[in-house]
Amino acid sequence: MRTEALALTRVVDSDDFAELYATHHAEALRLAYLLCGDPHRAEDAVAEVFAKVYRRTRRHTVEQPRAYIRRAVVNEVNSRFRRLALERREAGRRSGDDRGARGVEEQHADADVVFAALHLLPRRQRTAVVLRYYADLSEADTAEVMGVSVGTVKSTVFRGLERMRVAMGTEEV
Repeated sequence: MRTEALALTRVVDSDDFAELYATHHAEALRLAYLLCGDPHRAEDAVAEVFAKVYRRTRRHTVEQPRAYIRRAVVNEVNSRFRRLALERREAGRRSGDDRGARGVEEQHADADVVFAALHLLPRRQRTAVVLRYYADLSEADTAEVMGVSVGTVKSTVFRGLERMRVAMGTEEV
């Protein structure tokens, strides 16, 4: 298998892309699922990411494909959350009620306690916690993916974990 630096270097044939997909798809799907909590939405987001990666790598070289794909997944899930929230607000305005303005997290009432607590977090805290503890990234790598400083990652993760502790009624997460 090629080195990671070569994996996204000008994908020019289907075998190259198939190898790239096989190498990174499972991790991307796991990350998307943890961020959005819905397996179907996660699969849709990852499919869109790989379509964009395919188009991009036909024109450009990407030095760190794993980090690039991770960042693309976070961006795609966040974009989908924004679109969904906007659609719900619009639906609420059209119907004259506020059901469309409810948070996405309310959809996860049947999830286990930790998963439910994770999804009670604001998107930024959830992203930071997922990248640090589920994707097992360092603080520096998490900061790079989120486009923030290491200090911001530390404080965001701390606040997110505290919120989860309160939601779960426990001392440990």
